[in-house]
Amino acid sequence: MNYKLKVYYKKEDLPYLDDISFFHNTNTFDLYKDITYYTPLMIICFENDEPTASLFAHIMRINKILDAAVFRRCYVSQKPAFYKSDLAEEEIFGHLLNTLMKEVKSRVLYVEVRNLGDPIFGYKAFRDNSFFSIKWINIKNSLQRKRKIWNQLSRSRKNQVNKAKRKGVYIEELTTNDELVAFYKMIDKNISWKFSHRFPPYTYFQNFFDSFILQNKGKIFLTKYQEKVIGGIVIGLHQNKNAYSLYYWGKTKTYKTLYPTIYTIWYAMSYAEEKGFKFFDFMDSGYLHEKAGKTRFILQFGGKQHATRRWYKINWGWINFIASKIYD
Repeated sequence: MNYKLKVYYKKEDLPYLDDISFFHNTNTFDLYKDITYYTPLMIICFENDEPTASLFAHIMRINKILDAAVFRRCYVSQKPAFYKSDLAEEEIFGHLLNTLMKEVKSRVLYVEVRNLGDPIFGYKAFRDNSFFSIKWINIKNSLQRKRKIWNQLSRSRKNQVNKAKRKGVYIEELTTNDELVAFYKMIDKNISWKFSHRFPPYTYFQNFFDSFILQNKGKIFLTKYQEKVIGGIVIGLHQNKNAYSLYYWGKTKTYKTLYPTIYTIWYAMSYAEEKGFKFFDFMDSGYLHEKAGKTRFILQFGGKQHATRRWYKINWGWINFIASKIYD
């Protein structure tokens, strides 16, 4: 097939695209509006001048002052959006990935593609572009089972949720900008910052509030105790099908006996179930075969784990070669 691919850096330049993907959507540009060290872009594949697929990516600069390629990374999350049935999806993805690599090759240190779910999807395209993979676990809860979310929890999780309720922990939905400011100050103090994965700035959450929450495409729930915020969760909502856990946290050291993180996640899952969503998706949750930590924690909410991959391409050939030998 003859495909034409085009790269867009501005939302207003995009053609009309159906809303079939939370992550590869026209509105995704709005998340990065007015943030100088994020550069969003979308690659669209056309067939006979009609969009057949789109791939959204963003370039992140980890240093606010230095702007060399070594301080920039490019991220892609989830499979591309495909706008027609019976498409050669693997072939089209190959074109999308080739175009992305040409676009960012000299601009970023590495490219990371994550949350694909399917460990086989795009395998040939990734190998053709010299990507290497790291095995990960994807965790997703089905909300369509006969067993309700509550009945899928482990016994310890049920006890912890009940204890939190008895001690007066409660949930409020974030609905105003004033609450958003307080909310961000709290998470800014309690999130472990990593050099390679900068936590989004306040403007990102302001954009999420304006472009997603106000359009019923997302929610932020605050977990409170004695009128103090002790936890919270940000979820993306897509067409009553998928609820995505984007960020969650809690003051687990200060309020250890109140189980803020556990109560927060349980409430968000119960909300998605009540509203008729089909899945609650934690997405990539840890390394394959990891027996402790985040993966084990999430699995106690009753979800199923699936093997998947994260794909990486370092734009320094010899480093990419060594990394490929180590991980592959």
